[in-house]
Amino acid sequence: MHVNPRPASDGPIEPLLFSTRALSPRDQFDAWRSFMAPAITLDVDGMRQAPFGADQTVWDVGSFALTRAAMPNDGRVRNWTHLRKNALDHWCFVVVDDDASTSRGLFFRSLGERFEGTASDTGVLSLYLPRELFDDGLSRIDGTTAVPDQGIGALLADYFVSLERRLPEIPRSELPQVVEATRAMIAACVQPSRDRLDMAQGAIVATLMERARVVVRQNFGAPGFGPDQLAHALGVSRSRLYRLFEPHGGVARYVHRQRMLAAHAALSDAADARSIGRIAEAFGFGDASGFSRGFKQQFGYSPSEARVAGLARAPARTLPQRRHSSETAEFAAILQRLAA
Repeated sequence: MHVNPRPASDGPIEPLLFSTRALSPRDQFDAWRSFMAPAITLDVDGMRQAPFGADQTVWDVGSFALTRAAMPNDGRVRNWTHLRKNALDHWCFVVVDDDASTSRGLFFRSLGERFEGTASDTGVLSLYLPRELFDDGLSRIDGTTAVPDQGIGALLADYFVSLERRLPEIPRSELPQVVEATRAMIAACVQPSRDRLDMAQGAIVATLMERARVVVRQNFGAPGFGPDQLAHALGVSRSRLYRLFEPHGGVARYVHRQRMLAAHAALSDAADARSIGRIAEAFGFGDASGFSRGFKQQFGYSPSEARVAGLARAPARTLPQRRHSSETAEFAAILQRLAA
């Protein structure tokens, strides 16, 4: 696949997209196995010829690569190995992020070390990066297979998920800052120290805010949800919570705005047939008239006007996927050229 070079200021990066779904079912797993071959050797329990509809998105950030795999929930166990010294010798952080799971698992491995495992996950986020991004102080993590899921280490999986969500909007000119923030965040979470925590403060705050956004959205229907519940969910003190939300006008204002934004999205969705009152109630607004006044104050128009505009809006276009004749070669090339 030929990709024309573009200047650094020419918008955000575009991901490499790979899918087995257009292939014959008997060829799907072998195609997936070939695509993953630059990183791991993959096999599956049961017949390889059984259907294996799966998708992979690869973000080439320059000094690291972030990938999202969506695999079928078919009950088969996948066996993967990198048993010999891998020429890439990269580190790989893996976030198990299934849609049905309420918690994330974060694991680490070195592609240059002997390792084998089994899994049947349907959603996996992987970050590949060269060890040269870090100083010798992190060399000891090669023997680690799991990152602590409490304290500062618990933020790392959230950071990776937040990074994936934001990459489509980040200009190419800002990728060096993304690389530095990612490097600092990994160093601070894997082996915390005062200096590393100080260097990662920007990424830590951004990750806490992303986690707060998720927690608030999970509690839209709970009218009593407030600072105490949010502080507990984030694992921070009330004083830290208030400092965190000071630039956003405080916790209450932030929660109110997030509820309003979600209600606006529902009203703008032509497929959402709920009444305005039901939508208001679903997002924690018990008083319909108060919701309407607050909505108009927030957006400058009424909920009914937002609904009419949503019904009139044309369906969003779906972007065409790239042809997958050479995605495997491009994925291999991305991993090969990772450099600090």
